[in-house]
Amino acid sequence: MDHSVILTGSYNYGFVVVSFLMSILASYAALELAGRVTATHGFARFGWLSGGAFSFGIGIWCMHYMGMEALRLPVPVLYDWPTVFLSMIAAVVASAIALFVVSRKTMSLFRAGASSLFMGSGICAMHYIGMEAMRLPAMCHYNVRIVTLSVALAIVSSFVALLLAFSVRNQSTSFSWRKTLSAVVMGLGIPVMHYVGMASVTFTSSPMDPKSLAHAISISYVALAGIGAITAFALGLVCVFAILDRTLSLHSMEMALVEQRYHVELERERARTAELSNKAKSEFLANMSHEIRTPLNGIIGMTDLTLETKLTHEQRDCLQTVKLSADALLEVINDILDFSKIEAGKVELEHVDFDLYLCIKDALKTVAFHADKKGLDLLCDIAPGVPAFVTGDPGCLRQIILNLIGNALKFTEQGEVGLKVEVDLLEEKFSTLHFMVEDTGIGIPSDKLESIFESFNQADTSTTRNYGGTGLGLTISRRLVLMMGGRMWVESVLGKGSCFHFTVRFAESTSQALLQSITIASPVLVGARALIVDDNGTNRRILEGILNRWGMVTIGASDGEEALSLYQAAIDDGQPFNLILADVHMPKMDGFALVERLKEKSAASGSMIMMLTASGQLIDAQRCQTLGIGAYLLKPVRQSELHDAVIQVLSAYTAEEPTDMITPASLRERADGRRTLKILLAEDNPINQKLAASLLERRNHSVTVVPNGREALGAMEKSTYDLVLMDMQMPDLDGFEAVRILREKEKSTGKHQPVVAMTALAMVGDRERCIAAGMDGYISKPIRPQELDETLNIFLAQNDERPTRSDSTPISNNSINVMQLLDRIGNDHALLAELVEIFRKEYPDSLQAAQRAIDLQQPADLQRVGHKLRGALANLSATNASALAAELEAFGRSTDISAAQTILDRLALELDNVLRALEALCPVVAQ
Repeated sequence: MDHSVILTGSYNYGFVVVSFLMSILASYAALELAGRVTATHGFARFGWLSGGAFSFGIGIWCMHYMGMEALRLPVPVLYDWPTVFLSMIAAVVASAIALFVVSRKTMSLFRAGASSLFMGSGICAMHYIGMEAMRLPAMCHYNVRIVTLSVALAIVSSFVALLLAFSVRNQSTSFSWRKTLSAVVMGLGIPVMHYVGMASVTFTSSPMDPKSLAHAISISYVALAGIGAITAFALGLVCVFAILDRTLSLHSMEMALVEQRYHVELERERARTAELSNKAKSEFLANMSHEIRTPLNGIIGMTDLTLETKLTHEQRDCLQTVKLSADALLEVINDILDFSKIEAGKVELEHVDFDLYLCIKDALKTVAFHADKKGLDLLCDIAPGVPAFVTGDPGCLRQIILNLIGNALKFTEQGEVGLKVEVDLLEEKFSTLHFMVEDTGIGIPSDKLESIFESFNQADTSTTRNYGGTGLGLTISRRLVLMMGGRMWVESVLGKGSCFHFTVRFAESTSQALLQSITIASPVLVGARALIVDDNGTNRRILEGILNRWGMVTIGASDGEEALSLYQAAIDDGQPFNLILADVHMPKMDGFALVERLKEKSAASGSMIMMLTASGQLIDAQRCQTLGIGAYLLKPVRQSELHDAVIQVLSAYTAEEPTDMITPASLRERADGRRTLKILLAEDNPINQKLAASLLERRNHSVTVVPNGREALGAMEKSTYDLVLMDMQMPDLDGFEAVRILREKEKSTGKHQPVVAMTALAMVGDRERCIAAGMDGYISKPIRPQELDETLNIFLAQNDERPTRSDSTPISNNSINVMQLLDRIGNDHALLAELVEIFRKEYPDSLQAAQRAIDLQQPADLQRVGHKLRGALANLSATNASALAAELEAFGRSTDISAAQTILDRLALELDNVLRALEALCPVVAQ
């Protein structure tokens, strides 16, 4: 039978009040410390975290022992000091956890919840370890339910404390109602847990074990008061130091801001002055350009009109002199204006994607007639590996090339002028190209090789009198090259010619598929024998290099007589030529005379002959037509044009079918009118690559080849394709995984890329497996042309059904991407009208809901509205508005959403634009 007596105690309410005040003071110190730990870095951060954890821990530990001493029992109470020390360590650890967590950049509910488990457990450990430190003639009996309640209160109090400390940590003021209220709430939570824990224990009288008193000490009221006073002083000192540190930090920040503001104002004033100066220069240049060009335009224009009328020989000669003088004057004016713009800093480089080959061709065609008129060969040699598409300033590049080619033509009386382009340096996202303009002109003295690049300077003062010009062309060109990240220099031998070099750094094109795809020669070209007839050795070498890269066999002839001999020899050897490329203008025997001799001598067909000329005169084209020549192209010819023309000539000659003469105009018409697909072929086997690409190219489709699924995904990110033919078994990333990744990405974009499996997996169920993986079709290997044609026809028909642009239907505008929207809804006119009507009714309500969330400081509601708007606007292809809605959604994830008002105002304006764009589109689409 248990004869133990339950000990009844009472509370000293003075001590209870002191324990609550101590807890509030410790909480306030913790809030101050949280701000300092967050604001500092490195060693200072570690110092504040360590000192703060110790101070805050001692504060709540002192509160705990004040609360324990507040309980008066009818027996003496001693404390085991090692156990007391252990409870103090638990308090410090819990405090360190709290300060570390609230100093993080973000505070999610999950992080706060997980951290509160550790902090609350530390506080409970401090309390119950402290209870175990008591030494008295009694036994402690705990009520499990009340203990569980105290633990739950500790965790909840920790959760609230973490959120409150995180919310006020960045406040710049030391005293505020929000911080004070937070300290009170935190300070009340910890003692409540303590006194609930005290209520869970019942003391019953029991003899004391003498061994348990080995480290026991008695705490008198005086000692307790001393501990409290020292703790309060330490916490107060921590608050003072935190306030002083914040004040000094704010002062330093203010000084830095003042200095920064001063420098900003100084730079702004300088910029304003420079802007006014540049504006004045710009206005002067604009006025001068207008005032000079206006009458000059009248002179040149009226002279051209008059030259088209019937004139006497003397009148025509006079007017042509006027025209030449006006053109020379215009060139001088252009040089001066360009130089003035560069000097004024008004030249801003563009960064656009452009076709490098087309840019070079257009520049050369501008001066081709002038070269032909002087009897000079104008050559162009673009080395393999030079990217076709780059990002940079095509206008500046064209101007540099024209300046250098124009100078070369001006100072060359006989021979040739050539442009050569090769790769100087290849980087991951950039390429440096090396341009060389070489001539056989008068050359430049060695002591003038640098001075010619200076303003208004030429190699000889007599040069201006003999050849004209301002001496600014090279200056302008060199400065433009420097602006484009390159350099320019010249090599020259007096009397033999010059070679001007310049390099330009271009970025990788972002709108074209610039993958290093495998070059697959057309079967029509491979092995075909070509005779190249040109009196210019450099031009022959360039054409031989191009045709050899296509798999053709070439032999060159320097004149008509040699060509006739080579042609006859080839027939005698049983290896006749399939193609003859001849220059129109050659000494002794020109291209036309050569064709006539070939027909007389061996009955050669004119359809196998291609003529190249730089003049482009109508009489030449008519003569080619009369002789039945297969193609007539203008030099310098683009490789793509030459490629298409050679394939057409060889195909027609092999099939022995009559065909119209191929000209640059017919090539363009054929390219524009051809029903083609832009196809991406993902295939790792070289033989299969060659076969599939050949089949597709014979059907006039554009093919890009990549060896695996990973590169296929990269190609689709850089460019758009009408169709992807995907092998299912490839290294690195196979077709199944590639299409899975593609379809996942399309869930967020709303687009759909047609993909057809082209695989040797031809067992029962393989077709269904490919379709289930996300494929739009299936072609088995070996490829059957009929099956390939049936599949391609399906996607050709889909291409034809896609909406085309009309004068009243824009491709896109600033608010919505029309073509993307029409493609997304399948060009369903009725559906578009319904979507517009729903949008018109719902978006004002969404704006009001967002405004209400901001006014009431309700982040969750703002996040919900932003998410809803973002999805709806993305479906309507309203890119700008969707991005603004996404910003609202992001604001909703934070606790402070006051800055979201600006975004909402911008979104409201943009939504009005979206609605107007949709309403304007509906009548157009309905038509």
